[in-house]
Amino acid sequence: MLWYKSLREIAAVALTGTAALAVACLLIVLNQESMRAHTDPSLTYAGYIWKSVYKTIGRDIFIMLSVILGSGGLLQERAQGTLGFTLSLPVSRRRIVLTRAIAGYAGLLAIAAAPVVVLPIASPYAGQTYAVEQAVGFFLLWAGCGAVCYGFTFLLAHRFEGQYTPVLVAVPSLMAYGVVLNLPWLSRQPMLNIFEVMNGEAMPFFDMARHVLVGPLPGFTLIVMLAISAIFIVWAAQRMQPLDF
Repeated sequence: MLWYKSLREIAAVALTGTAALAVACLLIVLNQESMRAHTDPSLTYAGYIWKSVYKTIGRDIFIMLSVILGSGGLLQERAQGTLGFTLSLPVSRRRIVLTRAIAGYAGLLAIAAAPVVVLPIASPYAGQTYAVEQAVGFFLLWAGCGAVCYGFTFLLAHRFEGQYTPVLVAVPSLMAYGVVLNLPWLSRQPMLNIFEVMNGEAMPFFDMARHVLVGPLPGFTLIVMLAISAIFIVWAAQRMQPLDF
């Protein structure tokens, strides 16, 4: 029952988000000729896909959906008046929170997988090809980096009551994080920038000339990001334990 409830809660965002990102990728692919002609005719197809999907439009959609997926929790259920049913289930609050977190992250992975399916399949219809290996590589980068955005918002959802408050706090916080990373002493540590790790820009595993992944992905960095997300989620679970609802 708890898993079913958690999956139902994230289903609408996950399915709608996956469909939205898939449609965006499809339109990017099918309009590649006209778009490249208007922007940079010398840009390769791989470069066009990277700039459109993995650096700008697709990445921004994914980050926003990561934030939205993480914005639900017990405090939001209290505001909506549905908390009584959840707390009546014969499970601990910790398990309720952790189950919701895992279900939400599963939805995040589904959204991140949309380009993996769409880009290699749709590209031949535009007279191009896109390697599955490239799409899978970026999927792994998105899975790690997106987890940080998701976990951070999930923690906020268990700190602030209100349906939209976690999103309204998370978005400017992530923007401020991006601004802080421009400080000289931080800009020399590119692995601290999850947005650039997501698209590979200025990273040793990415060839900026050809706009393709060329080296081993930063496994340790991705593991650290998943660990940070897990810390946020466990912190959220701990936060719910002593509260009097």
